Amino acid sequence: MCGCYELKARIRALNRRFPQLHPSHGELPRSGEMHPNDPVLMVTAGTPGFVGSLARWGLVGSFLDQPPRSPLLTLPAEGLASKPFYSKILKRNRCLIPATAFHECQTLVGGKQQMRISEASGELLIFAGIFDHHPLAGTTCAILTTAADATVGRIHSRMPVILDRDESSFWLSDHADFPEAEFAAILDTPSRHALTMEAIIEAEPSPQLSLAFA
Repeated sequence: MCGCYELKARIRALNRRFPQLHPSHGELPRSGEMHPNDPVLMVTAGTPGFVGSLARWGLVGSFLDQPPRSPLLTLPAEGLASKPFYSKILKRNRCLIPATAFHECQTLVGGKQQMRISEASGELLIFAGIFDHHPLAGTTCAILTTAADATVGRIHSRMPVILDRDESSFWLSDHADFPEAEFAAILDTPSRHALTMEAIIEAEPSPQLSLAFA
């Protein structure tokens, strides 16, 4: 991911994917593109249903004395459970991050082209995420990544971990010990998501605006 994903979904669409979604802050984040440090929607298990709350995109671990200048937007999912600090977060602070698309840059001869990647059916993408609470930074989150599938692999070697319904339930379930083997099996299973990719064309500036500020 090139530091941008998109969530353009109304609460009705979110409720189809997450029945009884209860926003804990009284409102959902703005609809549109999500960038580093933006407040984004994360979904955790509720009783009943799901809890939707805001977290700043860019993980700041509670074990840090001060927030870093560049918080982690993504983390490789492979081997995360064996890393001393992040394994603790992984065991207790897992979340889902809904999106309608994510962006990736394709390197071309003349430069780079930003690409929009989404589910071909138009359904929500559900990313596996982790979060933590820092006394200075507040609640922050990161998206886990895995090896790219055939579609994304044409332009980049990594992509977000996208979960289906059963995998989402597994991810949010309360496990006494984090089931590393089962999670590794999810990462090793070929993606069942039919992703589609399209170039993002920047709008040309208005001639009237160019004249006005000339």
